[in-house]
Formats: sequence, C-alpha cells, structure tokens
Amino acid sequence: MSNVRSAKDIDQALRKKGFRREMDGKHIHYFFSGSHGKKSGIFTLTSHGMGSTAIGDPLLGLMARQLHLTKKQFLDFIDCPLDEEKYREILHEAGLI
Repeated sequence: MSNVRSAKDIDQALRKKGFRREMDGKHIHYFFSGSHGKKSGIFTLTSHGMGSTAIGDPLLGLMARQLHLTKKQFLDFIDCPLDEEKYREILHEAGLI
C-alpha cells in the first residue's frame, strides 16, 4: 500500500466523516464537528492549490497528528475502513470530544 493519497480523496474522506470545510485566501480548513454540530478543537488544512496533488508521507503524518490518529489510522480513515463512528470513539476514548 502506497503512503501517497490525492488531495481530492482526503477532502472527500474528511467531509464524509464529520468535517466541515471552510476556505480562506490560501488554505482550506477542515474542522471536526463535535457535539451539536459545533466546531471541536480538531482540525487540519490543505493549501488551495493542492486540488489533484498527491500528498506524501510527511504531510500525511502531520495531518494524522492533527487529527489525533496514527498514520496507519489516518490512511484507513482516507481509504474508508475507519468510519466516522469509529473515529468518534477514538476521540472520545482520548478525552478529546
């Protein structure tokens, strides 16, 4: 399994699994919706220009840490074995939501 994922695949996985997307001039911010749809303190971002760009190991690792996941968990999050419910369980067990 390659440790490269497209920015498009990451965007789709984040939005499908409870993240809201907000754009500013330079970045696309993804905020995880906590209880009652409010922003939690869990977020990540990508650059506007990354559209179809491949994202490699260093950025995947950084995004995984921002989302409080291991890199393997983050790859599963993108590839879909790790769904929103399981992600919420991980965050809850860590006392983050």
